[in-house]
Amino acid sequence: MEVLSQHSCGYCGVPTTGAAYCCSACEVLALRVGPLPVLKAGVNPYSYFDQKEFRDLYRHDQDAEYDYLFFAEGLHCSSCVHLLEKLPEFYPEILSARVNFAQSTVAVKLSASASLAQVAHVIKELGYNPTLLSKQDNLAERYKIENRAFLKRIAVAGFCAGNTMLFVIPVYAGLAGSWAQIFNWLSFFLFLPILFYSAIPFYRGAWNSLKYKVINVDLPIVIAMLSGFFLSSYNLAIGNEAIYFDSTASFMFFILSARYILKRVQQNYLSPSRIKSFFQTAKYRRIQNDNEQDIPWSSVQTGDTLKIQRSQTLPSDCELLSAHATVDMSLFNGESMPKVFSQGMTIFAGTQVLDQEILVKVKIPFTESKLGQLLRQLDNSALAKSKFIALTDRLAQKLIIVVFSIAALFFLIYMNINATEAFNRSLALIVLACPCALAFGSPLTFGLALKKAQKGGILLKDATSLERMLQIKNVFFDKTGTLTEGSLQFSHSEPSLVPQDIQKIILSLEAPSYHPIAFALRKAWPHPAALYEVQDAQEILGRGVRGTIEGVQYEIRHLAESTHEAETAIEVIRGHDSICRLYFMDTLRPDSPSAVRKLQEKGIQCYLLSGDKKSRVYQVADICGIPRENSHGELFPEDKKEVVDQYRNTCMIGDGANDSLSLKSADVGIAVKGSVDLSLNSADVYFTRGGLAPLFDLIQLSEQTRRVLVRNLTISLVYNTLGGGLALLGFINPMMAAILMPISSVVIILSTLWGFR
Repeated sequence: MEVLSQHSCGYCGVPTTGAAYCCSACEVLALRVGPLPVLKAGVNPYSYFDQKEFRDLYRHDQDAEYDYLFFAEGLHCSSCVHLLEKLPEFYPEILSARVNFAQSTVAVKLSASASLAQVAHVIKELGYNPTLLSKQDNLAERYKIENRAFLKRIAVAGFCAGNTMLFVIPVYAGLAGSWAQIFNWLSFFLFLPILFYSAIPFYRGAWNSLKYKVINVDLPIVIAMLSGFFLSSYNLAIGNEAIYFDSTASFMFFILSARYILKRVQQNYLSPSRIKSFFQTAKYRRIQNDNEQDIPWSSVQTGDTLKIQRSQTLPSDCELLSAHATVDMSLFNGESMPKVFSQGMTIFAGTQVLDQEILVKVKIPFTESKLGQLLRQLDNSALAKSKFIALTDRLAQKLIIVVFSIAALFFLIYMNINATEAFNRSLALIVLACPCALAFGSPLTFGLALKKAQKGGILLKDATSLERMLQIKNVFFDKTGTLTEGSLQFSHSEPSLVPQDIQKIILSLEAPSYHPIAFALRKAWPHPAALYEVQDAQEILGRGVRGTIEGVQYEIRHLAESTHEAETAIEVIRGHDSICRLYFMDTLRPDSPSAVRKLQEKGIQCYLLSGDKKSRVYQVADICGIPRENSHGELFPEDKKEVVDQYRNTCMIGDGANDSLSLKSADVGIAVKGSVDLSLNSADVYFTRGGLAPLFDLIQLSEQTRRVLVRNLTISLVYNTLGGGLALLGFINPMMAAILMPISSVVIILSTLWGFR
């Protein structure tokens, strides 16, 4: 079968139905922007960023996907994301720009000749306050600073709106004459702090909307506020009673409050919480100068000696100081079977200790650990623009245009009948039909879905995998580690009993090895308190290990052929004599047959692709109920990819290393075994739990996510349609609209939280 060709948006890369761009914002950004002038060192207020000390301090790892990370204060909607991701168009020395909406950060990769000061200047010109972030910077502190500034604006708006209401109550009650005029003038002066302070963030957004021809919600808000202020001021000057300082001030207070609520939800539910979910409440016992002290995870430093209790998660990559340790490595290799480590070996951050108590020494900061680097990569790509997010973005853009057009048209027509009512109803429509909730609902939904997936042992590279999972019709399984356990278990030996001194010799030779056979031996045999010292130790990849113990040379090597086809065998040699042979087996997962059956009941075709012998492949296929015509053995990685490419709506489940080609080729690639960081380079999903149960959790989560998205979209459209109609009919005034607007956002938030309860 041929794979259907897809078109992608020329700006953001989202698949389209054939159009060049997915939405009007992307088209505008792609076609109508140009480079900004480069400021000279004496003019640019960020010139000091180009000093070598600053560049070195804030530059991230050489192998990172970006060079510098900026915190963009003021980023609050999808239009902001579109604008900032087009930074290379404003300054060509920026090679790429990636916005993390959850963190309010912009990651940029620069050419060798780029000016970091000019990058900051461009971000500032677009309306956002840039702050450079180093690897050690705490985003929580940046959130506090931004939130504190926002709360000040809300407090000023609330104070002014509240006092304005007190002054207009007598006027509404019938007060007339000079006192009414005085109270109206007091309302005018009380509105000025809102005009010149509280509304500043909206001015920036509105200016960007005009300057770069990008539609965003700030423009109609500013127009509505300024219309209310100038019209009220004009009526106040000529003695007309049609004055709207109270409703306009209240409108701004509620708009600011609603935006703050959305910002807090963004920080709490969309911010990089993967690290927090591992370590937020964790505490560790540090041993220092014979004293023991409990410290939080954030206080763990390189060189600390820690006492790790059973079920605790290692806070960073650590060196094992105890004689041995049993560790749950499922996060890193997808295997449910624990591993036994020997003294001096490195145990990775995120692995769980199964012993009663062990001692470790922290080797590196968490940010440099395998888990820290992985989580940072996942957070940067977590909320990639999906089809549904693109859809809601387009609807939000069109809603602003439609609502503003209807409001302007209604005002022009109705002002001849009643100018005051025309203004009130048009203003109520603009306020009520704010698309904040519509544009925010989808990222919030996907953010919560990512969190729930992680709690269930599912790491998603980005949220778009949830959409693609709903289209899957063909599932391809690798055999080893997918349908089988994937971890070798000691089966038997020749002779049947291996003396304890020989066991100790074998364990000593295998002590530093990370090979599955070494882990299987450490699990099968009691670990001695002290091992032999091995001289000239050597591990030859793919062949075995060798070394000298008490003057005698030993070697453990793989047997090319085992007497049993389903087994792996090794031979232990002392000098030139074979002293024993050890056999290991990989067993079928207990849930594999039922998993295949459940998929087939859903109408999904199942296939088995393996590099193993055809006889073993057919044996596993028969047990699992996969038709032999769908089972292929003795395949190279390239062969697996060719098979997957013949089908549409495909999902490949396999080893992240051996099956990387087919995982990347499938519509959804799921790695269930192998190194998690390497797996997520080629796969979209990684299971940290053993077995195939996470597959059905992923399918269920995808369906749950779709239900929440559809429900939120329905709520938003019904609210805006019904509310807009009532506003034009005069049943909702601007004050009621300002109250209802944040309520709509709260309803969307509660709907999303309830959907993932």
